[in-house]
Amino acid sequence: MKGPIRAGATATLLLFVGGQIADAAPISSRGCATAAEISAVQVSAVQQELTDAALACGQKEVALFNRFQTIFQKELRRSDAVMLAMFKRLKGTAAGNAAYDAYKTRAIAHAEMRRTVPGAAANFCKAAEIVFAAALAPDKPVLEDFVAGVPVYENNPVDACEVRVSVTLQGVAAGSAIQPKARPALPGDPPNPNLFP
Repeated sequence: MKGPIRAGATATLLLFVGGQIADAAPISSRGCATAAEISAVQVSAVQQELTDAALACGQKEVALFNRFQTIFQKELRRSDAVMLAMFKRLKGTAAGNAAYDAYKTRAIAHAEMRRTVPGAAANFCKAAEIVFAAALAPDKPVLEDFVAGVPVYENNPVDACEVRVSVTLQGVAAGSAIQPKARPALPGDPPNPNLFP
């Protein structure tokens, strides 16, 4: 009797597992981004904001940006590769490459537009210095964890389906699937911690 029960149980288990795999497969075919891909988008958005700060705020920010790029070089490359692969997966190779380039170009252009609003440049540069200070702290943070706490403005370029993330330099809002950790207060933080106004 044990033989047929085991065979039946195995068949039922295989049917159940097969159903689970079939249920999971449509998620990526629906064009949904994974949590890792959303994190890569956040990394890119922060990097574009900091790039604009380095281009516009002065030599101090250039030096800080160069340190940031050097210290996080491996993580930035890995994150960038994840984002490029996401665009290719969702849109195909040629359209994915174009969407990737368009997103990066749009993100830095939007950062520049926010910085050049009359009266915004000083706050933008001050906020960039705060972000650099946190990123370049003696205890190097994990890049993905760090950017989860950095507010950014850029809109999410993909549908995260169950994972909803609104990326703005005013604040990072996430659904229940992702709970970003708040950046700890640093000495010299302004009374209003809304970064990159």
